[in-house]
Amino acid sequence: MATEKAAFDTAAKRTKLPANRNPYWHGISGGRGGVSLGYRKPARGAGSWVAKIVVAGVRIEERIAPADDAGAPAGGLPYPQAVSAALSWGRQKFAGIEAREDGDFGAEVPTVQSAITAYIAEREAKSASGNDAKSRLTKHVLSDERFAKLTLARLTAASLRRWREGLPKTLRPSTVNRLLNDLRAALNAMAERHRRELPAHVAGDIKSGTKALPSATEARRQVLSDADVRGVVSAAFAVEESGDFGRLVLLVASTGARFSQIAALTVADVQVGKLRIMIPVSKKGRGAKQAARIAVPIGEDVAERLKPALNGRRGHEPLLLRWHVKQTGPFVWERTSRQPWKTASETDRLWGAAIKSAGLPAGTVMYALRHTSIVHGLSCGLPVRLVAALHDTSTAMIEKHYAAYIVDATEELARRAVMTLAPASHL
Repeated sequence: MATEKAAFDTAAKRTKLPANRNPYWHGISGGRGGVSLGYRKPARGAGSWVAKIVVAGVRIEERIAPADDAGAPAGGLPYPQAVSAALSWGRQKFAGIEAREDGDFGAEVPTVQSAITAYIAEREAKSASGNDAKSRLTKHVLSDERFAKLTLARLTAASLRRWREGLPKTLRPSTVNRLLNDLRAALNAMAERHRRELPAHVAGDIKSGTKALPSATEARRQVLSDADVRGVVSAAFAVEESGDFGRLVLLVASTGARFSQIAALTVADVQVGKLRIMIPVSKKGRGAKQAARIAVPIGEDVAERLKPALNGRRGHEPLLLRWHVKQTGPFVWERTSRQPWKTASETDRLWGAAIKSAGLPAGTVMYALRHTSIVHGLSCGLPVRLVAALHDTSTAMIEKHYAAYIVDATEELARRAVMTLAPASHL
């Protein structure tokens, strides 16, 4: 062992070794068949460190880092650090082997691709909105085969950055951020599942590598005036004769709920007599939520415009429906059936027509109605906790993204409590 170690424990000794496709090995833990550190000497250039573990009949070998030879790239490791890296790698691999033997999960090695596949399956099982995530992830992540095949054990912030640099420059910041949100959720879920065998740095690298684009916060500043909200709701009814899209936009504007929540409403959720709508809680976030529905007050005008979707229908039926069509000839489509809204992308064409008709900027997103609803609640002096509850989000999220409006609202409330200190004779 001492001779093997002496053969490559310094850069000077490694220069004297003959080039060899197979690594020079030295056992560093567990005796025969345990963890070994290897050094692979190429014909030219710097060599590399390789780790190997043999346990329970399973043999795993993997390159772990370049060696600090002359001409080595950044990150080259000297022998002592290579030993530490190999031992850490060995502990992770042993934990993975042990977990598979215990039946904790399948024998597959987690990759970016397997993480996305599992995430898409889970999203699609929850709701039809998973189709949007599937489309984004398939087009922009799985299409990059090199990145998709990367194992989570070797995933770094740098590899995520390289993938991001390859995204089309035409993607809007908001689209990039939705993609990053989906990718982060997929990777975190798989990393949590395989936490026993993955390096400790993976969670931090995922967080760093999928950090949102700051410029995409522009959507948060899309707060509309009352007149603009009324205008776009009227335009939504005008651009589509059945009123299906108009009622969708009306509900988003009056409740501030997300598209997925609005699409999940049933006829029974509209309580005209109590002037309220029971909004289903979203599937966003972690853990079980205490309530299945959130009671959101509405005005009489909103209730009146929803009546065509209520009359003669049973409580369990989907509240909002839309016509589906099929193409029967060149530029000829025929209505086939009325079905629930499935994905937010189905609204793109109609929303574009509505904002154009209402005279709003071309980049105005439907989510601006949610932002406007939140800001309206804060401006009316509602407590932050109540605004958060009505919009199915957290007080932390409200405080983070709407701080300026909270300051304005609380200042107005505080102004009402200002005590007049001038002498009575001056009043």
